[in-house]
Amino acid sequence: MTWCSTSRPALPPALLLACLAPAAGAAPEGLAPFTEEAVARGLVYVMQDHPQADGYLGFGCAFADLDGDGDEDVVAVGAAGGQVGVFENDGSGHFTNRSTGNGLPLLPEASGVAAGDVDGDGDLDLYFAQVGEPNVLAVNLGGFSFADASAAAGVDDPGAGKAAAFADFDGDGWLDLYVANYNGIVPGTDDLDNRLYRNLGEGTFEDVSVAQTVDDHGYGFQPVWFDYDRDGDVDLYLSNDRGHLPPLFRPNQLWRNDGGALVNVSAGSGADVGLFSMGVACGDFDGNRWPDLYCTNVGDYEDGYNPLLLNQGDGTFVESSASAGVDNWITSWGAIFFDFDNDGFQDLYVNNMFEPNALYACGAAFPCTEIGAAAGVTASPEPSFGSAIADVDADGDLDLLVNNLGGNVELFVNHEGETRNWIRYRMAGLGADRLAVGGSIDTRVGAAWQLREILAGGNGYLGQNELAAHVGLDQAAAADEIAAVWPGGTPTRTLTGLPANRTWTLYPPERLGDADADGLVDLDDFLVFAACYEIPLEPGCEVMDFEGESDVDLADFDGFLAAYDGEPADCNGNEVPDILEILLGQVPDEDGNGIPDGCQIFEDGFESGDTTAWSVVFPG
Repeated sequence: MTWCSTSRPALPPALLLACLAPAAGAAPEGLAPFTEEAVARGLVYVMQDHPQADGYLGFGCAFADLDGDGDEDVVAVGAAGGQVGVFENDGSGHFTNRSTGNGLPLLPEASGVAAGDVDGDGDLDLYFAQVGEPNVLAVNLGGFSFADASAAAGVDDPGAGKAAAFADFDGDGWLDLYVANYNGIVPGTDDLDNRLYRNLGEGTFEDVSVAQTVDDHGYGFQPVWFDYDRDGDVDLYLSNDRGHLPPLFRPNQLWRNDGGALVNVSAGSGADVGLFSMGVACGDFDGNRWPDLYCTNVGDYEDGYNPLLLNQGDGTFVESSASAGVDNWITSWGAIFFDFDNDGFQDLYVNNMFEPNALYACGAAFPCTEIGAAAGVTASPEPSFGSAIADVDADGDLDLLVNNLGGNVELFVNHEGETRNWIRYRMAGLGADRLAVGGSIDTRVGAAWQLREILAGGNGYLGQNELAAHVGLDQAAAADEIAAVWPGGTPTRTLTGLPANRTWTLYPPERLGDADADGLVDLDDFLVFAACYEIPLEPGCEVMDFEGESDVDLADFDGFLAAYDGEPADCNGNEVPDILEILLGQVPDEDGNGIPDGCQIFEDGFESGDTTAWSVVFPG
């Protein structure tokens, strides 16, 4: 359904008549509520009933595809005794407990969790921030086994860690790490500033916090890397607690990335709000293709609203929470932008502390409408801190994971989004960052654009959302246009007409044609090209769509041939590659091995440079 406001004259009369907004909190007609199904689906993980350091600071939860099978697994911290919760998704949103025997140490003071591929082996490693204990980097060994690499890597920062986020800020292809420290949370941590660790690509990191002027000293809660100025590289935003009480405390901070040098541009940006800032939602909330910010706050003082900072595209942000209807005025911790109903407009979920959690449904115009109770996502009555989103059951809508003190994690399974179309992307990276963290994807349907960024940690509070980019399409059968930008601003690609209701992999130009990802475009890849040729495009074939027109045709074969490693065989010597003749049906290939029937092909056994010489033998 479409959510819209009748209070703004910018809406055309037809839209006003078509979508009258329901009253706040009322059950909208036809809404299919979420259902809470954590235990029924195998997610049994109980948070302790008190947070660290006798303060209400909470614990994190995350979605991360730890085994690389295309579905989102779950990681959670906060259990009494310190066991980390690790749960394997079977692809249908049912989970197997992998929390024991996995090599992860007990983390009794764990706070935040972030997932990123720090060693470039293609799987997600885990970083845990702890309060009163050293932080932990757990390298993924495969098969839900991990090894503690914290000390060897140089990132076992002690004592005051709240949250962390990964991104390649210097453009060298390796994921770097920023850690927010809450100074003084436990004795001995008063001088523990925030840390920026640069990944050296050899299993170690170096602390460049001072050199990059990001060694912020204060009550750091949540960092997030995002490209606020859309120049292709990631910038850094930091949520600071008690920033309204200078000079002892600092307001939220914004650093612009200028080619690998981080420059503090907080003053005058409008992003340097001072409040009890905790969590941060990051995303394009108003649909203008610029990422916005939403900060949570303590609700019981004169400025106890949650600021919504709308990006103006000129380096500044404008606080707009009241006009958007999301000022909240309740002590809250986590917050996430996501399109729960797939109508093409970002909605907002907020973890409230002593009152029910809120879901703000938004549409073509502000204000949004709070529907948490009607949608069934108010969560347990215990203090609620963190949340994360992913499509756990692969049905095309985003489900919601919530943690609360003193209770089991809650998994709210989405049903409303099933009624509309959607499209989902994974970005194939280059070099060590195979998951393209920091990349961005703009999707156009008609005249409306939607922006998504690939963020590893930082978006929310103490946790992480799935790395796939999910876009609601409402009734559209395809995305009209897709503009993809890889980390650092290059390469870029434009695609058109990708069909809805599928998960697509977006490949950079350098990886097109290489279906088996072995670094070569060869005969094995041709067999995939031939199987995809001139049939409706489906996932698995997009790697052969050189033209970006959502099909695989003869025009794409030109790109495939240009990318082919070495000279394609010419069995009959007519100066036409055999693979082209097979593709066009000019020669038979009954056994489907990419070699014309009636001839054999083998390597002569010598090579010249990167070129392999081939010989052809005709039977008889």
